[in-house]
Amino acid sequence: MNKLGTELANAWMKKTLVDLNGFSENEIPKNRDEAYKALNLFYKELNKKTVGWKIGAVAKEVQKEEGFDGPVPGKILKETILPSNCTIEYSEIPYSNLECEYAFKIHKDVKIEDNLLNKINDFKLYTAIDITSSRYVQSSKNKFDKLIQMYLGISDHGNGGKIIIGEELKNWQSSDINNIKIKLRVNDKITEPYFTGTKRIDPRDSLKAFVDEFKDKNISFKNGDYLLCGSLTKPHSISQNDNIIVSYENLGDIRIKVL
Repeated sequence: MNKLGTELANAWMKKTLVDLNGFSENEIPKNRDEAYKALNLFYKELNKKTVGWKIGAVAKEVQKEEGFDGPVPGKILKETILPSNCTIEYSEIPYSNLECEYAFKIHKDVKIEDNLLNKINDFKLYTAIDITSSRYVQSSKNKFDKLIQMYLGISDHGNGGKIIIGEELKNWQSSDINNIKIKLRVNDKITEPYFTGTKRIDPRDSLKAFVDEFKDKNISFKNGDYLLCGSLTKPHSISQNDNIIVSYENLGDIRIKVL
């Protein structure tokens, strides 16, 4: 997986794309372990400060629909976190989607293990936006089946792009956080794309899925790190010149201008 990790790191730094047509069969990840090997090399070569993790496709229903074998994780790079009123160059987020999420903020250094679930009520919870992206030439990625595309997505920084942290949900532990409505206004067109039912993942379940994925890999959260908990909405495809306003019910707006 050395070639994949190296080329993805170069693509991130140079704002280019990776054409998978130049890869042999044994250079494409065929399982999660191989995807993580490429991902770890990506982070090693990129050598950027990280401030947490994100995890997507947590819901079993979503995994079944997409043909995945589990969640899609990736680190959060410090330089990718933006304020809740921000401007983004489209060239920095190729093939991007916007997803409305929650994010835990971890209050102290903790190892990712089963015991972490007992500390969850001490964590702060925020509204958040995950703007996913891809550093692949899409036609070269789309020739693979959905499962291999998922492994390629994990290798590609968990489809990482930009992260926006919004307002804190006070007393979230006793609030009905799974029924908070979310409105998305894109270029003055309003939709209400929030998931309900089994597709709407409780952030506590996201933390459990994250612990299950990484508890045997000697990984820790640092004080102040975030865990982005997975989409509460259907992903929205972003276009150049979009004006986006995301409204969480009674929790204020996040405003994004794409140039």
